[in-house]
Amino acid sequence: MKTLIIGLGNPILCDDGVGWRVIQTIDEQLGDDIPPGVELDRISLGGISLMERLVGYDRAVLVDAVQTNNNPPGTVYRMTLDDLPTFNANAIHDVSLKTALELGRGMGAKLPDEIKVFAIESVNLWDFGEMLTPQVEASVLPAAQAVLAEIENWRKP
Repeated sequence: MKTLIIGLGNPILCDDGVGWRVIQTIDEQLGDDIPPGVELDRISLGGISLMERLVGYDRAVLVDAVQTNNNPPGTVYRMTLDDLPTFNANAIHDVSLKTALELGRGMGAKLPDEIKVFAIESVNLWDFGEMLTPQVEASVLPAAQAVLAEIENWRKP
């Protein structure tokens, strides 16, 4: 089974770079021991471009920043696609991931049957800076461990 783990976001917009940092941490922890069939990536894409990146994989894990203001900063959420909204604030330029996946499947693209999303409650998503806020920084290792546990569960018979 081909599995893609993607850190989403922009690494020069403070907490928006947390997805990238989680993937960097996973990469450092695994070193040369990346499980067969698992690929790590860091991208600043969404909607249709993200859907295109998922083509050819059986499973995917997406790691990204989120700002719900429902829980303390640094809270790590584990979600499915059904938990994500279908709207997109930039709908004029692109579509939501759910809509993009529907379009891709409708055109016959081989897309993952299982997609998990790990989102980290963030504070600052808009200011330029390469540093995460302290609460979000503290969530990087727990989020990386949660992603690795998800992958390990998938590998069990």
